[in-house]
Amino acid sequence: MALLVLACMGYGKEVTADEWAVKGSLVQQLQYNDNMAFSTTAKKSVVGYLLTPNLQATRKTEVLDIDFQGQGLISRYDDSSWDCDNYNLGSNNAYRTKRSVFGLNGGYSVSCSYAQQLSQTGILVPNNQSTNYRLAPSWTWQWTSRDQLILNTNYAKTSYSNSVNTNASSTTASFIGNDTYTINLGGSHQWNHRITLNERLNFSNTQYTGSNASTQNLFGFQVGGNYTINQNWAVNATGGLMWVDARQSSNGVSSGQNPSLSLGNTANINLSYQGQTTTFSTGYSNAISPSSIGQTLQTQSIFANYSYQLSSRLLLDIASSFSRSESIGNQSTDNTTSQFKRSYFTASPGISWELEKNWRLRGSYTYRWQDYQQDNNVLNVNGGTSDVNLVMLSLNYSWDGIRNSR
Repeated sequence: MALLVLACMGYGKEVTADEWAVKGSLVQQLQYNDNMAFSTTAKKSVVGYLLTPNLQATRKTEVLDIDFQGQGLISRYDDSSWDCDNYNLGSNNAYRTKRSVFGLNGGYSVSCSYAQQLSQTGILVPNNQSTNYRLAPSWTWQWTSRDQLILNTNYAKTSYSNSVNTNASSTTASFIGNDTYTINLGGSHQWNHRITLNERLNFSNTQYTGSNASTQNLFGFQVGGNYTINQNWAVNATGGLMWVDARQSSNGVSSGQNPSLSLGNTANINLSYQGQTTTFSTGYSNAISPSSIGQTLQTQSIFANYSYQLSSRLLLDIASSFSRSESIGNQSTDNTTSQFKRSYFTASPGISWELEKNWRLRGSYTYRWQDYQQDNNVLNVNGGTSDVNLVMLSLNYSWDGIRNSR
């Protein structure tokens, strides 16, 4: 409703500059995956066809930006248990005054949660639908010509239709939804045309759903900056401390007994290069975030991305990353998710060929590997080391759409 009110305000306001546009894209993909379930015991390959339509509508005036986007993902495999229909609706809006910018972003999505399961846990379960809501108001105040004060808030809700996996014998893997409230207060200072410094105070509250779930509060700070080395190279870095206050609940009632207070840290370092034919970026991050297993995870990761323009129509790109996730704070009472530890590596080379102005053909290969660990007392078929080989061939059509300005 808040997004709709802001949109109506924008369309009812008379300004001298006004531009609106509608554009879209359609991606078709053939896919072969030799271990769809990321299983350590019995690999099962699947062949699939994916269709991804996308439509975006924008309106810009002197004081208001409105952006609505809708995206779908229709997946069909030769093993129908992995079939999936996803859709995502989102909005990104901004209202500007002389010294302030008010933002209101939000979204609603329904998906088979494969991407969430893969990035957070490495346990892939078919027929497990997730629903996500997000609303994020923000305010940026231009304090001086070089200083900004920034306030960001966010509410996110995630729920799962099938909370327990019973496909594997003697094994259960719980997926637990959560409600997360976040508020960040920070600022930035432009030291000169090359250096910008920033700082931020963070607080978030995560309430996991379920009768024996936990409530976790995260609070801390970050400091950092951006440095433009020259016209090709740039680096940005932030770091800080984060305290995790966790309390277990029983039958939906929070208990103050045995609270857990632990100290973590966050960091983000990114080095990038932008040339005429070559782009490159590498970095390290250490982040704390909620997960679909009812625990807050601390994830350390390193990444490297590279692309090279072979010709005016051919582009080669390579993306790779390695991460290690561990649960922090009070553990879930569900012993199937106690002492969660996971190492994960992925590498994906690909080549894109621009057939015509709006048509692009892309072939890519992705390798994934993980080492998934749990408490020795827990029998879990997902525990151990597994890998995946994924081959994809995609055809992308981009629609320039309709644009009008006055």
